[in-house]
Amino acid sequence: MASDPNTLLLLGLLKGQRQHGYQLNEFIERNLGRFTTLKKATAYAALDRLEKNGLIEATTEQSGNRPARRVYGLTETGETQFLDLLRAHLARPEPVAFYGDLGMMFLNQLPRPEVLDLLNERATQIDDQISGLQRVPTHEGTLGQGLFGVDLAVSRQLALLRADRAWLTQTLDRLRQPQP
Repeated sequence: MASDPNTLLLLGLLKGQRQHGYQLNEFIERNLGRFTTLKKATAYAALDRLEKNGLIEATTEQSGNRPARRVYGLTETGETQFLDLLRAHLARPEPVAFYGDLGMMFLNQLPRPEVLDLLNERATQIDDQISGLQRVPTHEGTLGQGLFGVDLAVSRQLALLRADRAWLTQTLDRLRQPQP
């Protein structure tokens, strides 16, 4: 659990306010899908694990005729763990391992025209991702030089995608060259 990004995400979301599982999952799905692959079932399992480890506490609340629901909040231990994880994630780069690189390793197993078609499709999808991130609204608040953490995450994703797109353009140009 020491460097688990899902733990950082869930503890960070609960640091701001107590929330029930559905609220957390909806927020993640609606706003953070570009930054995490955390699915609902995994999130609920992680919440159970965090509760068993004493990092969060759950209470049962009922509102009107709605069914009772579990509402999660950070414990003091959870807040300490969140800050430790945050520091660790900010200070150290994550390992770079892209699944798409596996396909690159074996692209010579396909005919060149098919490889070009597939890589052009990849370029189009990267362009779509860039366009989607460019539409993400900026967030109010300040951190240092007038920047906000969510804006920094979006900016980083854009920079990585643009670098990947530039590399892909160069690679496609090389692959289009006549073979010796």
